[in-house]
Amino acid sequence: MSLYRDWRPKSFAELVGQEAVVRTLTSAISGGKLAHAYLFSGPRGSGKTSAAKILARCIDCIQGPTPTPDNTCENCLAILSGTALDVLEIDAASNRGIDEIRALRDAVKFAPAAMRMKVYIIDEAHMLTKEGANAFLKTLEEPPPHAVFILATTEPEKLPLTILSRCQRYAFRRIAIPVMIERMREIAAAEKIPIDDSALSAIAYRADGGLRDALTMLEQAAAFAGGKIDAATVELAFGASGRTYARTLLDRAIARDAAGVLKSIDEASDAGTDMQVLIRGMIAEFRNLLVARIDPALLARDLAPADAEAAVGRSKELTQAQIIRALRLLAEALSTVRSSGNPRLELETALLRFTLAAEDPTLDAIASRVSVLESGAPQPPASKAAAHKAVAEITAPPAEPSVAAAEKPSSNGPLTIQKVRSAWQSIRTRVEGERQSLRTQLSRAQPEAIEGNALVIKLPNAIFAETLKDNAKMIEAAVAEVLGTPLRVRFRVEAASKNASPAPPPDDPDELLSYINERMT
Repeated sequence: MSLYRDWRPKSFAELVGQEAVVRTLTSAISGGKLAHAYLFSGPRGSGKTSAAKILARCIDCIQGPTPTPDNTCENCLAILSGTALDVLEIDAASNRGIDEIRALRDAVKFAPAAMRMKVYIIDEAHMLTKEGANAFLKTLEEPPPHAVFILATTEPEKLPLTILSRCQRYAFRRIAIPVMIERMREIAAAEKIPIDDSALSAIAYRADGGLRDALTMLEQAAAFAGGKIDAATVELAFGASGRTYARTLLDRAIARDAAGVLKSIDEASDAGTDMQVLIRGMIAEFRNLLVARIDPALLARDLAPADAEAAVGRSKELTQAQIIRALRLLAEALSTVRSSGNPRLELETALLRFTLAAEDPTLDAIASRVSVLESGAPQPPASKAAAHKAVAEITAPPAEPSVAAAEKPSSNGPLTIQKVRSAWQSIRTRVEGERQSLRTQLSRAQPEAIEGNALVIKLPNAIFAETLKDNAKMIEAAVAEVLGTPLRVRFRVEAASKNASPAPPPDDPDELLSYINERMT
């Protein structure tokens, strides 16, 4: 039998990671306050179905109702073996229609055959059809006194509000990484599976909050290894998760090793790592650094103890402004992946802009360099010189702007769209220097073609196009100054599609964290 079935919790005391749910249910049972309908919602593998079966035994144990069923009486053994006539587990994914629910509604009227109460456990309850849910609603409105319904679902928002309002709701949380590691360590010791802490951590991260998934992977790794399991064994058994590459990339970005960053991305690509997943991994790593600077205790749920300690150490090598800038660059890269179709290029560009911040002329890069200087943090001579230069640029009297991001295209040969694209960052820098409010629109603008004496610029929506159209003269002046050739600018809105890019990341740090969390879930 599988590990997760052998080690399925048989009491609330064994249900790990759900202390709030356990405390509330235990108190209700002890006080004789059973409800007629419960809704257990949460991520897969977090213990919803296990809790439902424990609750069924609490209700129908011969010693009960009790929060601590003995699991040895006739009723408990029947429920554990799945042979109890009065405890029915229904898969709503395959019994989702109105006919199945009508059959349930007819059967629930009859008194229990042998136990105190009839208990219906409805798994994947969100899969009920609209008609089936409406038929089930009638039963919830007028439940017989001898029936208890326990609905389990990973997507409670798909259930009708009329059903949600008639159930006591219990939200199951993702199981914290340290809790999962400790539980796997106990089970591995009992099953005599040799495994080190690095492998336990690697499995826990892959399980993403689901203990059932973690135990399944532990069992598979044990069969694969045939001996002691380490992190390398887990990588071989399940493939590279990208986490190792993300850590290496993070260290090289912090060290400002541009060549090393490109090499790591190339190695990850050769290993078959999904570049979009790697971008998300980098966002998670920098987010951990930001959390470590603000409140290291918050890392306890998301990271293994050793990883949390390492994140705190890494966070001291960067200022908060630098971390936020990295998050903005990576979030912007993630948001433009769909339109560009080249996630590797977006990742390389974002990390190189962060790594080579001393050469980046954009205002946020200059602000980041100034914040480093003001913080007094030790910096390499080159970085310190760049920061002083940034202060000089900001405090100097107005002067003719200079091209910093790209050289002016050669006057030899005709002006091509490739030359425009190579100089686009310089054009953006000039416009944003005069009107910073256009930064978001320009970050999503793409030079598309040269048609006659006009530069066609593609934008994702009409709102951005109208905003830039109102500032066309300023953009044309920047184009003429950088390219040495006067061009009119025209704006074209790309065709709307279901794969259209999401909105760019916000400037405000608090809103940025919310933006990142939405895209990481």
